[in-house]
Amino acid sequence: MRWLLWLGAVLLAFLATQHHNLMMLLFAVGLGNAGMSLMTKLPLVRDVMLGMSLVMVAVIGYQILRPNIPTAMRITGTLSILVTLGLAGWSVLHFGL
Repeated sequence: MRWLLWLGAVLLAFLATQHHNLMMLLFAVGLGNAGMSLMTKLPLVRDVMLGMSLVMVAVIGYQILRPNIPTAMRITGTLSILVTLGLAGWSVLHFGL
């Protein structure tokens, strides 16, 4: 089971770094606004992304509350939660639910 968590973390980290590459590819083929228009034309995509962000906040919150977690991981997790909630809140304030 641990190997599945490890593999999932590596896969998510890899996918997170691909955002920049995908946007550069879209710019190269003349579809630079495709990503932005997708958010307004398909609100379900934005809703799913917000939901995934909140799930990750819960997972990180659970992990930093476990005993024997180093202080650096607690601080990093807390900062990640605060930034994620801040961005999600900003998105909801500007674009609604």
